Amino acid sequence: MKAFVLRGEWAPTGNVSLCKREEDDHRSYTSGLCWKNLSYGIENVPVPEPKDDEVLIRVGACGVCGSDIHSVASKPDGYMQFNCHTRLPVILGHEFSGEVVQVGKTVKGYQVGDLIAVEQIHYCGKCHNCRIGLYNNCDNREDIGLSADGGFCEYAVVPEKYCCKINDIAELLGDKMAALEAGALAEPASVAYHSVVINAGGIKPGAYVAIFGAGPIGLSAQAICRAAGAAKVFVFDTVPEKLELARKMGADACFNPMDVEPTELAAHILSLTNGIGCHMCVEAAGNPGATYPQIAGIMSAHAKLVQIGLPGKVPPVDLIPFIYHGTSIYCCSGSAGSDIFPSILRMFASNVLDMRPCIGGRFPLKDTYEAIQAAASGCPGKILVSAFYDT
Repeated sequence: MKAFVLRGEWAPTGNVSLCKREEDDHRSYTSGLCWKNLSYGIENVPVPEPKDDEVLIRVGACGVCGSDIHSVASKPDGYMQFNCHTRLPVILGHEFSGEVVQVGKTVKGYQVGDLIAVEQIHYCGKCHNCRIGLYNNCDNREDIGLSADGGFCEYAVVPEKYCCKINDIAELLGDKMAALEAGALAEPASVAYHSVVINAGGIKPGAYVAIFGAGPIGLSAQAICRAAGAAKVFVFDTVPEKLELARKMGADACFNPMDVEPTELAAHILSLTNGIGCHMCVEAAGNPGATYPQIAGIMSAHAKLVQIGLPGKVPPVDLIPFIYHGTSIYCCSGSAGSDIFPSILRMFASNVLDMRPCIGGRFPLKDTYEAIQAAASGCPGKILVSAFYDT
């Protein structure tokens, strides 16, 4: 089968301390200090054989994530730009869906022909963090598409534990491919759900919300807050096309903070919120050094600040306004367990949530690298890759 494979040289620097798991498996939780001399491209690889508890799927669609962009990029010293959990070689792509074509001997809940979306973080269920419900922080986690093979390919194996049916979405939409695309959008939406709803406890209906960063996760946070009853949702981004997409998806007002003085922007948001400010501010831009001063001017007393975007460098942040306002800051990376994926898919199936308008481009599997570059160039919306687009 065809697959987009990332390879590299295992060469830990003297600045990294590896745990036993990292040393034994040649994986790294700080990959930017361990993997260098990267190579990538479409390869012919064997179709994987499902184990007893796994299903084999024909991949329907797979989204391009920022982690894919940074995984194929190198720093000046030749090391990977991405600095989280990876093990190479790996088939990239972790936001995917597919159709079941084979089931393992012990699989009970799925059969050939089922359409599924795939959870990205695979947790052991046995370590301390898993046993207290912190699946995202599993000591033995696998990150599909980063530390284990993902979805930029024709076929993938998935443990039954991480499959979520989307047959009802296909029934709603009346189109299998549309359902597969919706399934591929479930992962970024689940990250937003985990951050806003699970970690931060959500919003009260009637709350004012500000979203910084109108990428797929920011747009998902916007849609989830709207579905939860937000009175007004304001979106901030520096790319006009992204702001236009946010408007189309229901934002009440959109702003380019580069076009307005911070004090003017704060005064305008306060006027739109009757002097209250925003009860929740979601940072999905990954640039807190620039966004936090703006957030400080528009948040309400005891606001919730949800940090989702991963900063590219350590930012200078003045915390004094947040201390004075009694702000609660919540951080999140990925999504796992806690009924998150099924909840998002139920919202899709009941037409409460539809992220398909944020699709910004469709690329055939053979052009996966071009898809990654399109996403890296700032193309608005979510870029999808699929072997179905080849035909």
